Amino acid sequence: MGIRLAFICLLSFFLWGSASASETLYERDLARGIAALEAKSYTEATKAFSDALAEKPSDHTAVLYLGVAQSRAGGKEAESSLRKALSLSPEDPRTNLEMGIYYYGKGRASEAVGYFEKTSRLAPSSEAGFAAAEYLDVIRAVDMRKPWQINIWTGVQYDSNVVLGPDKSPLPQGISGKSDWRAIVYLDGTYRLVRRQGLECSAGYGLYQSLHSKLSDFNVTQSLFTVAASYQLSPSLKLGAAYLMEYALVGGNGYYGAHGVTPSLTISESDGLTTVIEYRYRRSHFIDSDLFQGNADRTGSNNSFGIMQTVRFGPRVSGRIGYAHDNDATRKDFWDYRGDRVFAGATINAVKDVSIDLSGEYYHKKYQGPDPLSETGERRKDDIYTAVVSISKRLSERFTISLVQQYTSNGSNVAAYDYKRSLTSLLLGARF
Repeated sequence: MGIRLAFICLLSFFLWGSASASETLYERDLARGIAALEAKSYTEATKAFSDALAEKPSDHTAVLYLGVAQSRAGGKEAESSLRKALSLSPEDPRTNLEMGIYYYGKGRASEAVGYFEKTSRLAPSSEAGFAAAEYLDVIRAVDMRKPWQINIWTGVQYDSNVVLGPDKSPLPQGISGKSDWRAIVYLDGTYRLVRRQGLECSAGYGLYQSLHSKLSDFNVTQSLFTVAASYQLSPSLKLGAAYLMEYALVGGNGYYGAHGVTPSLTISESDGLTTVIEYRYRRSHFIDSDLFQGNADRTGSNNSFGIMQTVRFGPRVSGRIGYAHDNDATRKDFWDYRGDRVFAGATINAVKDVSIDLSGEYYHKKYQGPDPLSETGERRKDDIYTAVVSISKRLSERFTISLVQQYTSNGSNVAAYDYKRSLTSLLLGARF
């Protein structure tokens, strides 16, 4: 019994001594790293903090300082280290500040803003909070000097069931049943007219063009002009309104013209929850052509009401969910419908500038009059399911490449409108 007790005491002594030695080495390496960091000897600081982590592999302070040293030295490993520090302590103001400084130094101000804003919320009166506020002032000042922004997307698509045009456009209801490759170009430009004391006004123009390999009759050209304004009523409430005017050609022939207004209310909460309530009125004039005879019967108005909520789950993940109801009134009752749409999605900012976006929606449309294509004179009912997966890689602050897969299934009680579509896109985007 005495031998056993002596062994336990001896083992405890060695373990305590080992732990104490490890703690002493950690503190020595950490202090050595901080001194080197203050002296701007970043290589030496990186080595010291790495040694400290060898003693305490999951220590937040050592991981953070290692990321800071790598960031100041311009090392590629900095982002990984800072993200690890953020995962260990997501609400730490200094960690959020350093994450913002890293992105700002890489010329990615749009990503840095979120971290600076979070730092200011977490510790507004601290040294970190004051530094974050200074960075935000600089970013906003630069933004004020640049009143315009241009985005260009170009690429190729494979469509298993043409026709397809810009999202949310009332393009042909008849589906060709044919597959084809096409090249697309989308240009979107915005010019800020006014920005002062919570008021912002801007004007924008968008141009979309698709060029099919074989089905040139389905080439789409769309021009969209917008004027938008918003006013910040309070830190959590913002009023918005937009006017749009657009015109589209299909196969080189006039297809439709439209204009509309969209007032909205945005409610922002401190925990990352944002709610947008929106009403939309749209008046469309459709044009008959050799390919789309009877198209003018769809001329009329659409009223839509919707609500969407977005929420952030940390710095990497955000989700959204919403509902919208719309009512279409046209020249012919078989084109009139009432629709209900529910949708959800998530965006994941992965490592190495890769983001993944997942979305899906269900859209039920119930038409009001007997459809002329129905053999039994039924009123048309459509159940539309859409799923989209998008993977994007940021090549630089200016260029992004995206691979997008979209699948649509339209189940209709009228056979002419029952279809499935798969769309694969490879796109290169640039912003100026």
